[in-house]
Amino acid sequence: MYREYPTFRPEEILEYGRKSQFDDPLLTVEEQLEKHEKILDEYAMRHFGGSIPAGNKYKEIGSGETLKNRIEINKVLRRIERPEIRGVLVVDVQRLSRGSLKDAGKLIELFQYSNTYVITPTKIYDIRDEYDREAFERELKRGHEYLEYYKKIQARGKLASVREGNYVGSVAPFGFDRVKKPYPDGKRHYWTLKEKPEEAGIVRAIFDWYCNEGLSTSNICRRLGQMGVRTKNGKLKWSPMMIEKILGNVHYIGKVRWNWRKVIKIIKDQEVKVLRPQAKVGEYLIFEGKHNGLISEELYDRAQEISGSAPRKQLDLALRNALAGIIFCKCGYAMVHTSFSPRPTPPKLKCTYQRICKTGSVDYQEIIERVCSSIRESIEDFEIRVVNNQSDSVKLHKSLIDSLERKLKNLKEQEVLQWQAQTDPNPDKRMPPEIFKTLNEKLLIEKAELEDALSEAYESLPEPIDYKEKIIKFTEALEAVENPDVSVEDKNRYLKDIIERIEYERGTNIMVTKNNYKELGMAKPTRGMEWYAPPFKIDVFLK
Repeated sequence: MYREYPTFRPEEILEYGRKSQFDDPLLTVEEQLEKHEKILDEYAMRHFGGSIPAGNKYKEIGSGETLKNRIEINKVLRRIERPEIRGVLVVDVQRLSRGSLKDAGKLIELFQYSNTYVITPTKIYDIRDEYDREAFERELKRGHEYLEYYKKIQARGKLASVREGNYVGSVAPFGFDRVKKPYPDGKRHYWTLKEKPEEAGIVRAIFDWYCNEGLSTSNICRRLGQMGVRTKNGKLKWSPMMIEKILGNVHYIGKVRWNWRKVIKIIKDQEVKVLRPQAKVGEYLIFEGKHNGLISEELYDRAQEISGSAPRKQLDLALRNALAGIIFCKCGYAMVHTSFSPRPTPPKLKCTYQRICKTGSVDYQEIIERVCSSIRESIEDFEIRVVNNQSDSVKLHKSLIDSLERKLKNLKEQEVLQWQAQTDPNPDKRMPPEIFKTLNEKLLIEKAELEDALSEAYESLPEPIDYKEKIIKFTEALEAVENPDVSVEDKNRYLKDIIERIEYERGTNIMVTKNNYKELGMAKPTRGMEWYAPPFKIDVFLK
């Protein structure tokens, strides 16, 4: 049955592009997106009377399997909440999502209740209409089913490639380069590993230090740092975990492995979490590789024996830091909860790489009090905004948009009047051609500038903030943190709900001497060592 859909203006439409795994593999992401943009621009010119403004175009460069992992689609979904946006233009429906049915349901709900059309070159979908909604849902389901089938085929092909001894990882291990080589038929290629001389020597040294000199993984890290050796990512900071992974990596004896980091999904807090745990020995497959190893199998086996015989301390895995995953040192690494032994002292927070960045530690309770103080100040600020009905930035931005729209409307009316005068049957009422050309060119330039400014203003329109809701959330978090009966896990959850990140900064502790005690404002030292701890600073970034 034929349905008549409304007409659209270019500024009412958002254009979204994303490269699929099923697109032409010979084209780069940028080339594929440019190809799609050309198709959509031609459609917009034919049906909307002009191209989509640059500020309304979104290109997904780094694509993810779920909506949550895609930055640009989330920008699009936030913008369709605004009444001035009436449609989203895509090459096909499956560009929006090939993820889970949960993602499909979310898309249907958002488009339906925001009254937003989904426009493709072959069909326009009005999600409020029952038949269009069913057709839209079928397309999303079809895409999801094909994605699952494709992943199975891909996994099967990767396993077959590993059995042949090929390297299927995207990044080569430390000590190797990833190289592409042709099969004998010359038609296909495979990936394998090639020794990287400047790193391979470090790998051999690590095995030698561990097996023959008896160095621990921590001491190996310290030695590498003193030598100025950089990690695979170009950093000077080595961790014992990195060394353990090198010592247990079978690629160094000329083998390849499969399912060493298998993807598993679990349910936590009613959400699906994706994990890639390191497999234990015997849980993954090992095959002979096509590359040459860096060390002998005897040396590798010796490293495994030493690692297996090392005493393992039973760890207490209970969360003790309410700021876990929130607070970071100025150097970028996480602050960890610790207690210094053998003397019983109040727990402290210190940088993971304190021995390198030299940032001073801080009493755990002291920093908790400072964070609580920051939350109180935020609540007071929100209360003032509620009393004064402050949503100033949004109001000012909307008034700017209204002003730009009025100016653009006036210019369009002026353009129409100019053309009407110039096409008047009476030649005496027309302007000289050169004057009309000059005025019209000036008007078109002003019009283009206003359209760009309006598009930019819509793009940068701040999200409206519900300060009453924020007061409730921040008050609940503050009460939870200050309540000794609330578990550390719950305190951490409340804080993560309102705080994006905390950055900590403090200078190195200074030993107090007879020469500097006055300058530091300390008493004259008498016996033993006394230390001065400089004041610390935190920057709290709220959500």
